[in-house]
Parts: sequence; structure tokens; C-alpha cells
Amino acid sequence: MTVAFSVTVAFMFALRPFAKSIGLVDRPGGRKSHIGLVPIVGGVAMFCGIFAGMTVIVDPNREFASLLVASLILVAIGLADDKYHLPPSARVVAQIAAILIMFFGANLALAEIGNPLAFGNIRMGPFTLIATTVVALTVINAYNLIDGADGLAGSMALIALLSISAVGGLEATSTTIALMIVAGIIGFLIFNFPTPWNQRVRTFMGDAGSTFLGFVIVWTTLGVSQGADSIISPVYCLWFASIPVYDLLTCFVRRTLAGKSPFTPGRDHFHHTLIRGGMTTRKVLSMLTLLQAAYASTALIAFFYGVAEPIMFAAWSVLGLTQRRMFKKIARHHRHYKLRRKLRAAGRTS
Repeated sequence: MTVAFSVTVAFMFALRPFAKSIGLVDRPGGRKSHIGLVPIVGGVAMFCGIFAGMTVIVDPNREFASLLVASLILVAIGLADDKYHLPPSARVVAQIAAILIMFFGANLALAEIGNPLAFGNIRMGPFTLIATTVVALTVINAYNLIDGADGLAGSMALIALLSISAVGGLEATSTTIALMIVAGIIGFLIFNFPTPWNQRVRTFMGDAGSTFLGFVIVWTTLGVSQGADSIISPVYCLWFASIPVYDLLTCFVRRTLAGKSPFTPGRDHFHHTLIRGGMTTRKVLSMLTLLQAAYASTALIAFFYGVAEPIMFAAWSVLGLTQRRMFKKIARHHRHYKLRRKLRAAGRTS
């Protein structure tokens, strides 16, 4: 983990000036309200740090090579998208290519989804490849779309990977991979977490980082939930990525019902709703991170205490239906609270 963290930090410092020299920066305007030109090299730095760390303790094999090649594809296409703004179809093709490498190269697939409906364990059978692709695309793009506030995507991924590590235990390969990624994320968050002291080195992960993180979360989750050595049902794992997945599904459904393409960029994500309520980036990050940590902790407690999968799936589904309304209500109350404070302050000075 030390190697992954150190190499990530070293590459963050080394790549920032290079990114500025070639124009690999995020510019304010439109849906983006940050100040100044911010380098977009977090994804590349994490990729380099994580795989540098893994080469120290993971034996080179077909699974490792598959993870390396698939991740490299996503980081490369993500960088191209960050620089040239590729169409969604190009990104999806690259993501499917990475998923196919995972499926055929590492034999990682969503072959069964547990017992969410109380009818017994559901196996995908001939639909395994389709199910794997659909779920993987959903998770990859969920983390991509949640990356709209400083520290948010990294913190969401951190919680998911720590949850997977808690399930897998120290002996599992998935835990080794997850902890290496955790170290890389921490190295990146030093440059991305919304604090006053890191503004001079502020850096974004970009699509290269967010899609890479979504993919490795899929990879490690399948590692602990599938096959003869599976430890946990996918039903519990849904809770590890609740906020990103809820956010993606909510936006996609709303945009589709409005007659828009679900891939159309917009300001209808959970973090946008809270920011419109007058919350600072740090408050939004704190609220969403604490909520995601609570969801993940709920799943871990339920798993270790043997709460039935149908109950967990029903609870997860009901929660998903309430999230947008809940965040809108929180934003409205916060907006009214700020207005009342402003009026009281005006009354005292008059």
C-alpha cells in the first residue's frame, strides 16, 4: 500500500505541469463552477500508483494481465475524452471492451445474483455475459456521473472498496487489489479533497479516473461474490455503491421520461440538488459520504448477522425510490434555514 500511495502522489506532482502544457485541464463555465484551470491527471496517477503497488505483491498471471490491459483501455479512452470530449458511443465501446477482457481473460462474471426475490438463488445461465455487461456498465458510469464535486467520486469509491475488503478478509485476492486501490485513492484525495490548504495543487481525476474506479469496483465485487469461493451475495454488495447507482438510475429515468437522451449532461444529480440548496461543496461531500458509509455499514452488519437477502433487496429498492425526494427536501430546508439566518442578521443590524 505504501508503494501505491507514494507512486500516486509522485505522479500527481510530476503530471500536473505536463497537463497544463498540453491543455489537459478542466475549464470553468457551463455546468462547471470551479475557479481557474485545473489539471485532469488524477486518473493516470492513480493507475500508475495502483499497478506499481500491485506488481510488488501480486504474482504476474492471466488475471493480473487482464486487469492491467482492461484498466489501461479505460484510462486511455478517459484521457482522450477529458481532452477532446468524445461522443458517449466511443466511451461505451471502450467500456464494453474492458468488460469483455474481464469476462474472457479473468473469468470474472455475474453468473448468479443471489436470492433477491425469495424464490431461491437466481443463476444467469446463457445470459451471464449480458448481465455482466449491463451491471458493469451501470457501475462504471455511476461513478463517472457522481464525479461532480471535489472529493466525491473518490470518497464513494473508498467506501465501496473498504467494504469489499472487510468482507474478503486479508487472504482474499480481491482484498489485496481493493486495498491497493484504496491507497491510490488516498494519494489522489490529497490533491482533490475540498480543503483550503491544497488549492494550489488542486487536481481532478477526470473520466480516466472515475471510469477506472468504477471498473475496479466491479472487478473486486465479482471477486468476492461469484464462483466457488464466493463470500457474499451480490444483494448485499448493492449497498456498497448505493448513492452512485441511485443517482445514475434516477437521472436516467427522469431524462428518459422527459424525452431526452439519458446520456445528456445535466445538473440533476444529487450533489447538484444540494448545492442549489445553498450547501457548500464540503457540506455536500460530508452528507453524501456519511450517508453512503451508513448504507455500506448497514449491508455489512446485515451480512454478518445473516439478514435475509429478500429483505435487504426490498429495503435497498425502497430507499432508491426515496432518495431524490429526500435530497430535494434537505436542500429546501437548508435554503430556508439560510434565508432565516440572513433575515435575523438583517434585523439585528437595522
